[in-house]
Amino acid sequence: MIYDLGFMNNTKIQNYKKGKEGEEIARNYLINKGFNLIESNYSNNLGEIDLIMSDKDWLVFVEVKLKIGNRFGQPEEMINKNKLSQIKRVAELFLVSESQIAQKFVKYRVDAVCIELNEDKTINRINYYDNIY
Repeated sequence: MIYDLGFMNNTKIQNYKKGKEGEEIARNYLINKGFNLIESNYSNNLGEIDLIMSDKDWLVFVEVKLKIGNRFGQPEEMINKNKLSQIKRVAELFLVSESQIAQKFVKYRVDAVCIELNEDKTINRINYYDNIY
């Protein structure tokens, strides 16, 4: 996959690539758990949701956090009250603007996948949290 990253500085490029890597790991992890992918990187004027998936009759909005090593904290520490509120607002706008998709599901929830990689980029751990908001 090739991305045009000419508009970003080096730190933003690294964060962008790390985010894409985390989303790919989380997507595969959830698909292996029986989820189905609806959309990746959904965005509207309120923000972005990393993954939108289905889990039986649930529409699931997934926040993905990835850290390499744990020197600077755990990925879970990056999900705070403000982040959860933003995800909820983006999800609610999705439900309204994408009503044909939303009406196929009885309910919705926000989940999180937190991934910690070792320095050599191998997976140290994946923690999955359902219905966090």
